[in-house]
Amino acid sequence: DNDRHALLVGVSTYDSGEYQDLPAVRADLHYMRAVLENTEIGMYNECAVAAEPTRAEMLHAVETFLEARQPSETALLYFSGHGEYCEQDGQLYFLTRDTDPADLPGTAVPADFLERMLQSCRAASKLVLLDCCSSGSVVQGWTAKGPAGQPDRTAPSTLLKPTGVYFITASDALQAASAMAPQGSDLGTSRFTGEIVEGLRNGRIKGSGWITPDDLFDYLTAQMSRDGVPEEQRPTKSTIRATRSLPFARSVARPVRLPVLPHD
Repeated sequence: DNDRHALLVGVSTYDSGEYQDLPAVRADLHYMRAVLENTEIGMYNECAVAAEPTRAEMLHAVETFLEARQPSETALLYFSGHGEYCEQDGQLYFLTRDTDPADLPGTAVPADFLERMLQSCRAASKLVLLDCCSSGSVVQGWTAKGPAGQPDRTAPSTLLKPTGVYFITASDALQAASAMAPQGSDLGTSRFTGEIVEGLRNGRIKGSGWITPDDLFDYLTAQMSRDGVPEEQRPTKSTIRATRSLPFARSVARPVRLPVLPHD
């Protein structure tokens, strides 16, 4: 055991027919876990994984994980799935398997729950990776597009900008994340997660040494810019009083082979 801990949450199937299933989430969880637990790359303890959780199961998993962290530890929280912005309360919600689109507040996980849990978490270093649409609205103020002919309206941030947490999100506020897999990747992941995994396992993010969240964010931005991903669909970050030198993972000198995703 060491002081590096991660919780990976992913939802690929939904009870409601209004939400499209996300087959890539299974690969996202598998390969993110593989690079984080790899002794040459992430060097995290065995990752806690919440796959296909209900709302109650995701709330419990996040609360249990963050409350257990000690001041000497690093906590990484990762989510892959649908995110939806609710006009009624100005909140981003993380959708779970049993989410009812007619009742987001009662059946999905609100961003302010995550904010409260992160704020009270005692870990010295906290990193959050969000691979979902509209995820940028968690960490920044945003301008919502009004109807044609009307000026844009500025709305408050959906999260209270927790201090001491480094966020990297898959897309700008209220924008769809670029869903397609990275060029040249055959892992079956989403683009955001795939860029992280491929960058880590092939040593592309940094020449050597420890990779910080700043290194990761700069790499993701450069990759997606190079591939022509629209600016509003590129990653965003929030770093208020965060540990910018947090050692996220090690750079490898040669490509690392990861275990393949098992078939059902």
